[in-house]
Amino acid sequence: MLVLLFAILGGGITYKLSILRWMNAIRASSTCTLICYVLLAYTAGTETANTYTSIFFGGSFVGMTSSHRLSSKGVVAAACLFGVISSLLLPFLEGVGGALGVCAFISVSAVHLTKMAATRLSINIRKP
Repeated sequence: MLVLLFAILGGGITYKLSILRWMNAIRASSTCTLICYVLLAYTAGTETANTYTSIFFGGSFVGMTSSHRLSSKGVVAAACLFGVISSLLLPFLEGVGGALGVCAFISVSAVHLTKMAATRLSINIRKP
C-alpha cells in the first residue's frame, strides 16, 4: 500500500510542478525526489528511505509526461499502475539499468493507449 502511495505522490507532485513556467520536468523530478529522500532518511532511516524513494523516483518518471498526453487523473492512474508493475517486475530486473524507466514507460503507455481506445470507441458509437 505504501508503494502505491509513494508512486502516486511522486507522479502527482512532479506533474503539478512541471507545469510551472520556471520549473521543467527534470527539475521537478529531481527536487521532489531529493526532498523525499531527506525526509525519509531523517524520519525512518536510510534503508527505508532507499526503498521508498526509489518508488517515488519511478513515480516521478510517470509525472514527467507531457500534459498534452495525460491529464492529472491519467497521471494518477499511470502512477497506480506503475506501483503494481514495479512490484511485479523489479524483483526480476534487479541490477538492470533503466528498470524504473521501463516500468514508468509501460504504465504511461498503457493508460494513454486505453484513453485513445476509449475515445475512438465513443466516437464510433455516437455516429449513426
